[in-house]
Amino acid sequence: MSLYMKIAFWATVAGQIILLLAFVAYKENTLRSGTSVLLQTVPIDPRSVLQGDYAILDYEIAELPDSVVFSTGQRFYIRLIERQDGVWGAGGYYTEKPDSDDVFIRGTVKPGGRLEFGIDTFFVPEGTGQIIERASDVKVRVAVSSGGSAVIEELLVDGEPFDPRDSKAPDEPAKEPPPVAPAATPSLAPK
Repeated sequence: MSLYMKIAFWATVAGQIILLLAFVAYKENTLRSGTSVLLQTVPIDPRSVLQGDYAILDYEIAELPDSVVFSTGQRFYIRLIERQDGVWGAGGYYTEKPDSDDVFIRGTVKPGGRLEFGIDTFFVPEGTGQIIERASDVKVRVAVSSGGSAVIEELLVDGEPFDPRDSKAPDEPAKEPPPVAPAATPSLAPK
């Protein structure tokens, strides 16, 4: 392998690593310095809640008002206001980034006219999605950066942080341990 090929190979590897680290650093910065908001999810057809090992999340604020004209792929900014119950709701939908110090989240119109924020999936360990599917109330705490991008901090299922290690799917009966076969007792009689 020529010196030029070695340099090109290692430059490509270094470039990919730098891009990966930049992506992680951007998300980590949002988590550390972003405003923490609690968003209400809306019910989804339970037959399609799980696809693989993640749950699909949809939000109340993702539905555009009837008065808003939009096209698929268009970017929107939603000004968020905190309600009395601690959940943040939409205070306005804008096509331009707000200039004020208000908290806002950036979304893109997807086919069907709902907004997508980049926080529409939540990865779960295999077999634990029924906990989310059967919950009566699911909220998501997200960190929102000053530019409007969002990162999921935690998922709240029926008011409790989602922890599949401590949770059991509702209506799932406790599993009984298998019966232990009686140990054979050795005979004391001489042979």
